[in-house]
Amino acid sequence: MNKPTTVAVNLDPESFAVFQEAVSVSERAGAKVTVSQLLQHHLHDEIRKQNPRRIAQRFLKSVVQQIKVTPSGEALGRKA
Repeated sequence: MNKPTTVAVNLDPESFAVFQEAVSVSERAGAKVTVSQLLQHHLHDEIRKQNPRRIAQRFLKSVVQQIKVTPSGEALGRKA
């Protein structure tokens, strides 16, 4: 089952400049697009190249590492 979601992306100034340049190139070619449209299209293509389940598993692993959850599911430093 696919579930649509909204994602906020913060670009550093250099990355944003690259997408702005792509917008300029697109406009010179006659296409009217925004940075957000190009970024969404690019991210969608990159995700499509990968296995969504693996992406989700890596994300979960990252979250678990960041909050330091024990194997029992208890966050370290907290008492149940």
